[in-house]
Amino acid sequence: MEFVLQMQNITKKFGTLVALDNVNLSVQKGETVAIIGPSGSGKSTLLRCVNHLERITSGRIVIVGQELANTNEYGYVFYPKEAEIRRLCSNTGMVFQHFNLFPHMNCLQNICYAPIKVKGENPIDANKRGLALLELVGLTSKAEAYPAQLSGGQKQRIAIARGLAMDPKIMLFDEPTSALDPEITGEVLTVIRQLAQQKTTMLIVTHEMGFAREVADRVIFMDNGAIIEEGTPAEIFNTPKSERLQSFLRAML
Repeated sequence: MEFVLQMQNITKKFGTLVALDNVNLSVQKGETVAIIGPSGSGKSTLLRCVNHLERITSGRIVIVGQELANTNEYGYVFYPKEAEIRRLCSNTGMVFQHFNLFPHMNCLQNICYAPIKVKGENPIDANKRGLALLELVGLTSKAEAYPAQLSGGQKQRIAIARGLAMDPKIMLFDEPTSALDPEITGEVLTVIRQLAQQKTTMLIVTHEMGFAREVADRVIFMDNGAIIEEGTPAEIFNTPKSERLQSFLRAML
């Protein structure tokens, strides 16, 4: 069993607010894990701790067998040096709710920027891979277009291609369709569905219950910063055990 991500006893506090409360989560290579739950339950904070957009308050994070963060016996959390953090976090690709594309770069440049600047890839090789990724997300014709010329769904598909360009070991999706109109949500979900079929390792925060049921190997339900229940899509959606999950699903489905 090969774990791409291991999070042990993760606590994250913002002042007196406990955003994550002793969370334990592991993701195996090739697994698609969906995280569902109400707003404010800690889902996005959990993702942001994986790639160091947030520092944990206590716990341990291991990415592809290497330690990103740990807590000593005195309760002090230590991280490696900045260069090592960047190297470890380059194993993660992040897709945000609001795209975060560089407005002054065309689509191909957006995709190729990090491999060239961070990994030092040859620009010709990076461009070749960038074009292949544009084909994967169905936007070959938009290589020279700028973000302002794209629809929301197209922007998000470019953001997915950009995340994949670093050849990450795990892709993190933070509600990738929440900023999109319902009619174009499908085109983004289609790309993620393709990635799941290719056994891309993914951790997806989503409010799309039908999509989580269809695509995920495992579904995690969070509330108040804690994992309340987890299981296969059939277990979570057909036979939820906790009253909290049952009431959440009644409201959502």
